[in-house]
Amino acid sequence: MKRVWIVVFILLFLFGCSNKNDMDQLGKEESQFENLNKEIQKLKEENEQLKTDLSDYNNDLQVGDRASRRIMSLISKGKFEELKTEFNVEFEVKNGEIDFGVPEGNIPFRVDLGGYPMSISYINKHPDGVELTYFIYEKEDSHSVTMSFDKDMKFQFIYAAGR
Repeated sequence: MKRVWIVVFILLFLFGCSNKNDMDQLGKEESQFENLNKEIQKLKEENEQLKTDLSDYNNDLQVGDRASRRIMSLISKGKFEELKTEFNVEFEVKNGEIDFGVPEGNIPFRVDLGGYPMSISYINKHPDGVELTYFIYEKEDSHSVTMSFDKDMKFQFIYAAGR
């Protein structure tokens, strides 16, 4: 009988020791689980912000592209007064080129480029507005032009890159 009590005592002692280790391990795992849950929550919030930003970019791209193509259509048809009125913008047309006068150093935009195919190169969104850059394909050449919009997506000017 003594032997049985000794074996039971030893087993209870071993069980007690292993239980403490298990409890320590369980505490560590719970702490890791909490940290992972916090990280998951942060990632979910970041994901939602990225979705909002992407939606804003998508909206600005659609609005800007539609306006840019309308502007190019008016330019190609020589409807400069309609362009000034519709987009509330000032510019001069001389020698077959449109000069917006801004920004400083901007070269005039050739009117004949308005009728050529163009494709979007990139969008640049910043606190002051949005810029859409296009490649215009003229026979063997391509030209880079940037349509500048303010933060309310109101057209400002065309920036023509060097030829």
